Amino acid sequence: MFYLGIDIGKFNHAAALMNQQGKVVATLPSFPNTRNGFQNLLALITEHLPPAEELRVGMEATGPYWIPLAEWLKTHGWIPVILNPIKTASLRNYGIRGAKTDNIDSVLIANTLRIEGEQPQPASPKLSDELRHFTRLRADMVKDRTRIGLRMTSLMDRLFPELLSSFSKTLSPSCLALLCEAPTPSKVLALGEEKLATLLHKASGGNLKATQAKEIMDKAAQSVGVSSQSMEEVLALLLEQINLINSQLKVVDHRITQLYEQAGVYFTSIGGVGTLSAATILAEYGSVTKFTQPKQMVAFAGIDPKLRNSGQHQGQVHISKRGPHYLRRALYLACQVVVRNDDYFHSIYQRHRDKGKSHKEAIIAVMNRFIHVLYAMWRDNRPYYPLTQA
Repeated sequence: MFYLGIDIGKFNHAAALMNQQGKVVATLPSFPNTRNGFQNLLALITEHLPPAEELRVGMEATGPYWIPLAEWLKTHGWIPVILNPIKTASLRNYGIRGAKTDNIDSVLIANTLRIEGEQPQPASPKLSDELRHFTRLRADMVKDRTRIGLRMTSLMDRLFPELLSSFSKTLSPSCLALLCEAPTPSKVLALGEEKLATLLHKASGGNLKATQAKEIMDKAAQSVGVSSQSMEEVLALLLEQINLINSQLKVVDHRITQLYEQAGVYFTSIGGVGTLSAATILAEYGSVTKFTQPKQMVAFAGIDPKLRNSGQHQGQVHISKRGPHYLRRALYLACQVVVRNDDYFHSIYQRHRDKGKSHKEAIIAVMNRFIHVLYAMWRDNRPYYPLTQA
């Protein structure tokens, strides 16, 4: 068995070929992330790999830069082992100086493969990869919308500080419709109570009553807001961004639903787990075949315990927070609802609360159990059946 370690860079990679005894047979200090560069790597392998000798390839999951090379290697029959950069960083620190160069790292990766004997993991289904693009985009878009909403609130606190208290949410359709039409007290008064009531009734789908229009009119008449043409112009631009994001989210949500339904999993059979949370969980985990036991899924999500003790110092236990934060957030939000809808998970939550744990600590305990249940469902390809209380 020979081992090929590849240090990944944005524009250039480095490779080292090592034999079973740990001797570096050949190195390629730098080759570009192009087809010609890949051919240079193939030439190195062809020249130095003995006939009929097995080759195991390893590389770090550095951003997206490893993906083209990994796919190219697969076409030549070598499925690479994808190493977590955290692991190779810890191995690097075993040295006194903790040196880091591309050549040293490629040798380190090859040696890691030789010593630990890691096997290539099953690839995530293509559908999960496609779904991940949309779920991560959606999370980022919602974050951008929230940021813009906070800036809008800051402007409204000067233009019309009394207005936003009339709405349960700043980014609700009725509030956005009013801000687009009449963002200042003078423009609300010019609009008139009847037109305002019609606008709110239509934007809210009939949920807002005429009394709310009168309330807003009264606030406009007594407002202490400061008039500013520049702030109104900025607000109009921010509203355009919000409306664009909202329209794009409808497209993204539709695509996520389509892809999730094609996957044929039963995550939403757990009461309180919606399609968007289920789709994110599926997209981030990829495939249940990557895991041989549920605690690996727990560690992958970064909610496994992390403790630092030294001498007489007893450190606090925290979750490791390694792994994709998109997955952790989806699990956290899902479990917030699950504990209100399922007696089994509620009993776990309540037991930890009775022990004096905080709400967050209790939810993390629920997340741990939730992943164990999810693993069994996914492995057996079956829906969730309510469990007895823990």
